[in-house]
Amino acid sequence: MSNDSISRRDFVGAVAATTGAAALATAPGLASGRPVAAADKVRLAIIGAGGRGNQLLDHYLKRKDCEFLYVIDVDDKHAAETADRIARSQDGKKPETGRDYRKALDDKNVDAVVIATPDHWHAIPTIHACQAGKDVYCEKPVAHNVAEGQAMLKAARKYNRVVAIGTQQRSSENFQQAVDAVRSGKLGKIFWVQTWNFENISPLGMGRYPDTAAPEHLDYDRWLGPAPKRPYNPNRCHLLFRWFSDYAGGMMSDWGVHLNDIVLWALDQKGPQAVSAAGGIFTTDDDRDTPDTLQVVYDFPGTTLTYSMRKGNGLPYNGHKYGILFCGTEGSLMLDRSGFEITPDTVELPYGIKLVHGDRPIRKIALEKASHKAVDEGTGTHIDNFFQCLKSRARPTTDIEIAHRSTNTTHLGNIAYKLGRKLQWDVETETFKNDRDANALLAREWRKGYELPEI
Repeated sequence: MSNDSISRRDFVGAVAATTGAAALATAPGLASGRPVAAADKVRLAIIGAGGRGNQLLDHYLKRKDCEFLYVIDVDDKHAAETADRIARSQDGKKPETGRDYRKALDDKNVDAVVIATPDHWHAIPTIHACQAGKDVYCEKPVAHNVAEGQAMLKAARKYNRVVAIGTQQRSSENFQQAVDAVRSGKLGKIFWVQTWNFENISPLGMGRYPDTAAPEHLDYDRWLGPAPKRPYNPNRCHLLFRWFSDYAGGMMSDWGVHLNDIVLWALDQKGPQAVSAAGGIFTTDDDRDTPDTLQVVYDFPGTTLTYSMRKGNGLPYNGHKYGILFCGTEGSLMLDRSGFEITPDTVELPYGIKLVHGDRPIRKIALEKASHKAVDEGTGTHIDNFFQCLKSRARPTTDIEIAHRSTNTTHLGNIAYKLGRKLQWDVETETFKNDRDANALLAREWRKGYELPEI
């Protein structure tokens, strides 16, 4: 694919003369956008057949109600190996492979696509799929930046598509019960929440590697897509892309989106009122340009949320390498994918107050200690929900709008880190208040030929 191929090549049979360089006409007919009858097999294409794509296939290939017609990946080895794997589960029916996802979108037999590409390649194929009448299951985080997420949401609504995002913890009974406990009020007023990721990869991390020629089996220019033109480096590609701001948002967006998603759900919030952040690359001498140490503070009405990340020290927080801690006036709830624990609190009479005011009755807390062991982290149930919505046309558990808001929290954290100051956020307009520099970081300069399609 040349740099301008998305903007100038025929797509789903029509080209529109529009003002946007990559704008597309509405796909004619949306013939494949039919609700899927209960007895039908859902015909799928997977776009992105690397590590996460194959993890998702662990669940999709167990199903008898779907069939993969295409495997699309810019790495020919990934595509071939994944197609062979799928064929073994489809009685020898081998999906067609290719580097260009539009061949799958052109096929009216395809009902839906599974997108498991790097973050910077989520928006464009999702929008194109919606325009072609396909439903979408897209991995988290929703997009590389706020503007892309907004465009994906707009496309889902305009073309009436089911667009589910892979924040699968919302489908886990473990997280559902934990959120119910928080929202029930039994923990009292929730005024402080902590999320975190801790591990020690210092000092080498992924190391430093020289730029080199891309392998022949990889279409590297197509892999870069909307991102800036850069020399090929093994540390910038495939699984390690997460640590480069050209393609993703570091640990903040990779894991922070899962954790903050549950917090927004439990607090019943669309986003924070303000955000500040501090950190840097303090302990890891490698090629990354995203921080290895980060502290983000979010202001919600009556509640403070902090996200903490460190790559130079792995001491668990209360025994957990990652997780969510809800603190209320009656007690606390500690939560991760293994389960959750509820711990009652104790009201104290501090020494200073006692000296000034004397003894007084201390409030007794009736909350009882409890724990729950998780069954799983929810991916299978999450995909079940996606298939149910393909038939019912209901919005999925993590509809694009829900996941877009959760992803926004990670973008806000990274923007506050880059600017080094506290930012005021308007959740309705999804803009920063009176801050031109911050608002400029809500989008990116897309590489010529890979701009967002006009919707």
